[in-house]
Formats: sequence, structure tokens, C-alpha cells
Amino acid sequence: MRKFSLEFILYNHKFSLSENTYQYLKGYCCDSQFKPEFKRRSHLFVPLNQPRYREKVGNNEVPADGFIWDLEDSIPTGQKQVARDSIAKIPPKPGIVEYNVRINAGDPQDLKEDIKAIAQFPFDSVTLPKGESGAEIARLMEAIGEEKNYIVTIETIAGFNAMEEIAKVLRKDRDALGFGVGDMSTDIGVERISTCESPLFQQILGTIALTGKKYGLALFDSVSAKFNDPESSRTEAELSCNIFGFTGKKCINPKQLESINLVFSPTISEIEDHLATLESFLGSDKTNAHVVGGEYKGKPAFKASDRQIKKYLRQGYLTLIDS
Repeated sequence: MRKFSLEFILYNHKFSLSENTYQYLKGYCCDSQFKPEFKRRSHLFVPLNQPRYREKVGNNEVPADGFIWDLEDSIPTGQKQVARDSIAKIPPKPGIVEYNVRINAGDPQDLKEDIKAIAQFPFDSVTLPKGESGAEIARLMEAIGEEKNYIVTIETIAGFNAMEEIAKVLRKDRDALGFGVGDMSTDIGVERISTCESPLFQQILGTIALTGKKYGLALFDSVSAKFNDPESSRTEAELSCNIFGFTGKKCINPKQLESINLVFSPTISEIEDHLATLESFLGSDKTNAHVVGGEYKGKPAFKASDRQIKKYLRQGYLTLIDS
């Protein structure tokens, strides 16, 4: 007898499926529009002028979902060209990871040189720091190339006020908004502390989250204020993920990656709930009201579960098995 299941790669766990649900999900995966996605739970900054960091990435020693090859804040002024020249030395991807590059936005000459330099390498995405204008972001996207994905960091008061217009020029299910707590602290004139301790930073997180969700954008939380403390990073990640719905977090210390990845990964119980909802709705087309696990589920719940299971298939968390 044929058995249909869905394997959760992260925990080597299998969920049994009805043939109806299996065929539904198989049809989605076999569709010509199906496109694999990066997980995007964790992005690690890598200074481009530091050879030893490049070597660690190339040797697959760092479990990040993505690497932000940095030309901006981590690079001293006198090392900018050294960093640009080092783009040619970036190692091949160690698996299915996202290669991102952060460019300089403050100085027109640096920006010009950066755009020229990054054109020589097939980066998957580009981080545009200190985004403060939708028109400027649109101009940069056109100049660099619309085939790239873009992450725009909100880290100034002007950027916060222009967030809606910035989000409008970004592309749903491709681009992202990020939060830069360090520069935002400086711009506001307050001490840089953990987002878990600051109602002000939490208000900013909430506004970024609502704006990003409105336009279908991924959301990256800021580097932790205590970047040498994995526990602090974990609690910040739990706040941004569980309370505000962020999809990932940036960091500069590889020791924080394990806890960040864990926080932003789906759980077995979460996938079980989504599958139960999916099975219930796909099993009957006579009603849009179902009781699943003792809870009432309407059509919005089905759409949400359908969207999440398909997303986890695209991101490689789940794979279909017919045995």
C-alpha cells in the first residue's frame, strides 16, 4: 500500500499525508512557477578586507543562511578599495546560502565605486543601508540591476518617516526591510540597548513589521547590542520573531547563529497544525468552516496554512515522499 508523507528535514521527522493532500502539494512543487527560496533566518556580516573571514565561509565553518559581504561600516575609509578588490576573492558558495553585499550610501564617490565593483560578482542580493527615500531606493535598484533582491535598512529618523514610500518600491516575496538599531540610536540620541529593554525600539520594530507585512516583504531584525552574548541575541530574536513576526536577524558573531536559526525555524507542532488545517479543508469542499484540533478554522486559517506549508517547501524545510 502506498504511503504519502512530508519529511521535515531539520528534525528528520515525517508527517503522514492523505493522497489528496499529497497530490495537491506535489502539483504545487511541479508547477513551472515553483521557485526554491533561501531560508533567510540568519545573515552574518563579513568584512571584505579580512581574508581569514573569507576562508571560514569558504570552508563551510559558519552555519549562516546568508552572508553580508560588507563594504560599509566594518571597513575603515582607507580600506574601502582593498575591500572592493577583495570581491574577486570571495569563495564559492558553501551550499545553498545567500550571498548579499552591503554598499556605502553616504558618499557619492564611494557609492559609484561600489556599484561598479559589485557588478563583477553574482551577488544574490544587495543591502542598501540608511534608506531614506523611495525614489532613491528605486534609482539604486535600477542602477545596480533589478535581477537582484534588495534589503533596505531602516536606521535613521528620516528612513523611519519614509518607510511606507520605500516599501512601495520593493517587490513582494523578494525584497526585505531591516532594522539598524545602532545608527538609529545615534540619530535619536539615546543609548544603544537591547530591543528587549527599549519600548522605543519595540515601537520601531512594530512599525517596520506592519509596513513589511503590508507589502509582503521579509523582515530582518538588527544586530544585537550585546554582540558577544548569544543569550541576548536569542532573547531579541524571540521578541522580533514571536511578537513582531520578523523572519530573520542579522549578526556579526558566528556564535549567535545557532540560537538565531533555531528561533526563526518552524517547529514540529507548528507544521502539524498547518497540515491538519490543510487536510481538513482539502478533504471537504462543502463548507468553509472546520473544527481542527478543537478550534474553529475559517477560510483565512486555510489560506494562512496553505501559504506557510508552500513556503516551507520552497525553502527546503519540507520534502514530499511517496513510498
